Parts: sequence; structure tokens; C-alpha cells
Amino acid sequence: MKARGFNKFLKSIKKKNALILLAISIGLVYILFDQRGLIQRIRLTSEKNALEGRIEQLQKENAAMQAEITKLQTSDKEIERIAREKYFMHRNGEKVIKVEPK
Repeated sequence: MKARGFNKFLKSIKKKNALILLAISIGLVYILFDQRGLIQRIRLTSEKNALEGRIEQLQKENAAMQAEITKLQTSDKEIERIAREKYFMHRNGEKVIKVEPK
């Protein structure tokens, strides 16, 4: 009789452990893979960091462009330099020599 009672006790412990393990597994799956889960959070944090880096880069570009705008508004020499370099303009009497790379 004692052996049967002990076997029942072992089976009930195994069932309890299996239920606990199942509950823990379901909880972990929920924590990891839910929309607000850990994996989604890591993905969103990574995307946020990438976007913040892009914002910094664009702010630097914007500052450089604002500096160039200020130069162009205040300096005739800067306008002349841009006109010569980008649009191949020249003064009267000057000769433009185009050099093509080989």
C-alpha cells in the first residue's frame, strides 16, 4: 500500500512540475514575442537610435547650408566663385580652358 501512495505522490509532483513549466514557458513566450515584448522593444530602441543619428547628421548638414547661405548673402566674391566653378562663367576678355581627364 505504501508503494502505491508514494507512486501517486510522485505522479502528482510530476504533473505539478509540468504545469509550472508550461505556465513559465507561456509567460516567457508572451514576454519575448508580444507586441510590447522584449524583442520588439530591442528592435524599436535600435530604430530610435538610428533615427536619432540621422537627425544629428541632417542638423549638421542644415548648419553647413545655413553657413553657405550667409556667405552667399554677404560676399560677392563667394557668388563669383560659385558662378565660375559650377556654371563656367567668366569675365569679359577671359579665356576658359576646359581640361578633360583621360
